[in-house]
Amino acid sequence: MLRVFFLAFVVLIRAFADQNGANLTHNEGLLSSKGILAWKALLHYKGEASVIGAKSPFFISPKGYSDPIAELNLTIEAFKSDPDTQCKYPARLDFLLNNKMVDKSDLPAANCDDYQEYLRKVPFDRVYLVFAAEDHNAAESQMGHTILKIAGEDQNGVTREHSFSFMALLGESGNFTRYIRAIGSGTEGSYVLAPYSTIVETYTQKENRSLWEFELVLSEEAKDRLRKHLWELKETPINYQFVTHNCNTAIEAILTAADQSFIDNERLLFATPIEYLQLLEKRGLIKSVSVLPSAIDKAYFAQNKAFYPLEAPSASRVSIEGFDGGVRIGVMPNYRDIRSVSNASLVEFENKLIEVIARYENDEIKAENINLIVMKTISNFSVGGSSKIFRLGFEENAQNRLSPFFEWGRGIGLSLFDGAVIYVMPSAGFAYGKKANAFATIETGTIIRVGERAKFLADYTYFWDLDEDYRRFNGGLNARIIYAPSREYDIGLSYSKWFDTRDNADYIRDYDRDRIALSVSLYF
Repeated sequence: MLRVFFLAFVVLIRAFADQNGANLTHNEGLLSSKGILAWKALLHYKGEASVIGAKSPFFISPKGYSDPIAELNLTIEAFKSDPDTQCKYPARLDFLLNNKMVDKSDLPAANCDDYQEYLRKVPFDRVYLVFAAEDHNAAESQMGHTILKIAGEDQNGVTREHSFSFMALLGESGNFTRYIRAIGSGTEGSYVLAPYSTIVETYTQKENRSLWEFELVLSEEAKDRLRKHLWELKETPINYQFVTHNCNTAIEAILTAADQSFIDNERLLFATPIEYLQLLEKRGLIKSVSVLPSAIDKAYFAQNKAFYPLEAPSASRVSIEGFDGGVRIGVMPNYRDIRSVSNASLVEFENKLIEVIARYENDEIKAENINLIVMKTISNFSVGGSSKIFRLGFEENAQNRLSPFFEWGRGIGLSLFDGAVIYVMPSAGFAYGKKANAFATIETGTIIRVGERAKFLADYTYFWDLDEDYRRFNGGLNARIIYAPSREYDIGLSYSKWFDTRDNADYIRDYDRDRIALSVSLYF
């Protein structure tokens, strides 16, 4: 009898284990087939982990950030035990029901009043990806911003428009310390659903930034998935990280959860908002384009001047410049140089996040510059207000060492004729040569667009520093012509001359000679 009882116990244990194993195998089988893409997309996975922070309340499992099976299993358990989970995660519930991972009859009754009100008030007839143009006054907005616009007619026939965006909570006027945190470890962020009219007022009127609206090609099924998924994310605190989880990567993840066609799997580095839109345009996922212009751009449009932000070259660049006796190499992994030739904007500007320039000369390799942040705008004063510059980084000083510096200035630019501007840009800064050293510069120059593929730039800069120990020169002349056969590369010819009027041999090396250089830049 004891033996029979023991055998029966073993059979029961095996049956229980086999049943659990069958469930687990079923889950793993789903996640190892086509369903893994859809489930991971709902969790915003990029590779082996989610771009949403590990500590976010978006995940049910403490391992959900890096273990989609753990998140799946606990999600199923939560649906069966807690009716509020059905209200919180409607897109996940749809996924599990459609893949027969749960049965509706096994779930407790749920009363989702807030969710039903959301469905009534936020119709999803049309979906747009909106690009808010670059803000040349704010470092955190130097690449622009992407927003989802959702529009449609409610049950009373009234047109309603809403915005959905992910943003860093930097405060109303921004905060430089938190901006640095956003580049590094990250800062607080949130998905926000709001009336679209508030977005229009904020960007076009208060910040003077145009809104470019790109209507997306989405099936009705994809719109329904998107509608439910946005509810799952609304007002959820999630870490914002400038590189790995910014406004653009967040919007890409949301659209990919609705339709796998929107995934960006073509770039090694993260895409800027403009680059992502260029990818969607190439794939035929943009139905139409419209613009709500700022006051500045409205003035340009009134003069029949055409420009289009997707005409911008790729944000990353490698440049090689050869001159007599040496080579200079520059790497800019992010965004735009003022010398770039494009019809993306009529304002001449550069926004850089990290640029490294090194020189090989006299059998030595020297680091010339590491620019952490560069923001420079040259605009026609009668239309676009003042011009400005802000630089932060390290540059080679008179002791052949990298020295920390920052520079800030404001100037004025005037348009001589169509496609040409002259400017004066005074600036001041702080650097470290042998010791702490304040300095000032005044730069005068011109930028002339030559047709649609070439640009001529020239500037003359004079430099003062208090202790005369920072640079070996106090003035310089630079002239450059750039020709861009395509958005993928350009070639350039430049002339430079540096001089020192202080008549001090300690500061003069070879800066009194002319230098002609030929350059090639590749954009990727």
